[in-house]
Amino acid sequence: MSINEINAEAKESLRKYFKNSQDVKHENEARKELTKEEIFESVAGEIKESEMKLEQRNQMRNTLQQDAKEAFEKVCGKKSEAKEVEHMTLEGMQKELKENTKHQMEYGNSLKQNTMNARA
Repeated sequence: MSINEINAEAKESLRKYFKNSQDVKHENEARKELTKEEIFESVAGEIKESEMKLEQRNQMRNTLQQDAKEAFEKVCGKKSEAKEVEHMTLEGMQKELKENTKHQMEYGNSLKQNTMNARA
């Protein structure tokens, strides 16, 4: 059988079985138009549903974190406590920077002195 014969048979089959068929519907025929109110209600419902899912996920995450922490403490035998970050004041930062600068200058000068002594 050639391709043309196959195509002709396929077209004939389509005409024979689907020409007057009421079973085949296009997507546009099945849709109905929504009013603004229906759209707003639908969107509000979706938002509520999403917020509920988010809240459930947050609760589940918190529960899992608590369970993981308890399991860790049970296995390791000690509590995991995060070390608090100590924030420096502006004056403390200035003092530390001056000390670091002084130290670096002294180190740089000693390297220069060692290089000069090595050459001499």
